[in-house]
Amino acid sequence: MANVIRKMAEGSSRIVERYLPDAFLFAIILTLVAYGLAFFTVDPQAGSLKHAENILVTGWYGGFWGLLTFAMQMTLILMTGYGLAKTDFVDGLLTRAAAIPSSERSAVAFVPIVAALASFVHWGLGLVVGGIFARKVAEEIRTIDFPIIVAGAYSGFIVWHGGLAASIPLNLNSTEGDGNFLIASGVLNETIGTSQTIFTTANLVLFVVVGLVFLPILFVLMYPESDEKKRTIDPAKLETAADGGETESGGKMVATTQTTFADRIEHSAFVAWIIGLGGLLAVLGYFWRGIADGTMPWNNLNLNIVNFTFLFLGLVLHGTPAAYIGAMKEAVENVWGIILQFPFYAGIMGIMGYAPEGSTSLATQIAQGMVQVSPDGTLPAVAFLTAGVVNFFVPSGGGEWAVVGETLVTAAQTSGTSVPRVAMAAAWGDAWTNMIQPFWAIPLLAISGLSVRDIMGYCVLVLLGSGVIIAVGITVLPM
Repeated sequence: MANVIRKMAEGSSRIVERYLPDAFLFAIILTLVAYGLAFFTVDPQAGSLKHAENILVTGWYGGFWGLLTFAMQMTLILMTGYGLAKTDFVDGLLTRAAAIPSSERSAVAFVPIVAALASFVHWGLGLVVGGIFARKVAEEIRTIDFPIIVAGAYSGFIVWHGGLAASIPLNLNSTEGDGNFLIASGVLNETIGTSQTIFTTANLVLFVVVGLVFLPILFVLMYPESDEKKRTIDPAKLETAADGGETESGGKMVATTQTTFADRIEHSAFVAWIIGLGGLLAVLGYFWRGIADGTMPWNNLNLNIVNFTFLFLGLVLHGTPAAYIGAMKEAVENVWGIILQFPFYAGIMGIMGYAPEGSTSLATQIAQGMVQVSPDGTLPAVAFLTAGVVNFFVPSGGGEWAVVGETLVTAAQTSGTSVPRVAMAAAWGDAWTNMIQPFWAIPLLAISGLSVRDIMGYCVLVLLGSGVIIAVGITVLPM
């Protein structure tokens, strides 16, 4: 069995390394595919020059800048998470955790578990912690195959949409005023609490089975048998900080003939602590107000509060503004992929949602087509697959739910299927095909210094194995 899985992983890796384009080119290819599909299927007058212009301008250009806020949030979560990880306290924790595995195979099993646990708490945390932890493990075990543990770190991300910061369940648990478009449109009459989605037997069992059992076993089975097939981390990557070529000072005071007032402020622990503690008090106030309004902290997580927490906690733990500035300079080197690629995915989302009067958007057509051909009793599995397909073009949980949610919920109501079950099937489907969609791997790859081709071959096997587990589990496990 192990030999079969290992050979499949090696074969998949060879194919991916040879044929898979760079993540940026992947986004361009998806853009062209989405444009072509929309051109032939969306407008009743398909084929006209005006139609082509409308898709280009209204759909693509109109959506191109639609992820600017999200792109900035992702940039900050990578930078603030990296800055937090560079503090002596967090660095020490990660170093001690990385020393727990006693062998290469135990390490390759341990990394996806850590990443899955972090992703269950918050998906942004999982991406940052996963990437940094994989590097830490490579520092501890220099002979370990680096691409496979980075792939393991990314694979832990598969559980995020069943976790505490899951977009679809939290949207269902929100009011019309807070963005629940299904209530606003009359498809739903009331909110659906997380006790019916995130905290159900089916979802929690899937999290444990996929994230804490399947992933570690699979990566142990895929691990290269001979040293010749391993690719260890480049020692230069461990010694040289991603600081844009600048000399790393670590925020320490540089001896000069004269210390200015500005120097003293920049290296003042008092300044860091006063503003840092102020920010952390604001975080406590944010969650306290949520509790007072009936919202538990785990249902009140979003990118803004995570970024805010990371930023001010990092500032306190670094001890001085100068030290924190140094960590941020290092982090900047890791965010170029987000800045370049996210607008292209926003453009793809614009094309997928483009629907002139009298027509149906491409994303909705895909969802409706798959629902219509689903046999009785298979709607959860079909919803899972539908979300997985649409996720290629709309790799945003909330964005995808906005274009397929009404179709799936209406189908559930019509067929008498549990709406929470179908919603969670869509949530897991959205996370599932992230395994072969480079969009979410960009931050983690930036931290590790690898390309998408280095890890995607292993992720293909994660996709195949987990797909069967999730499709069956979300259909038959008790909610």
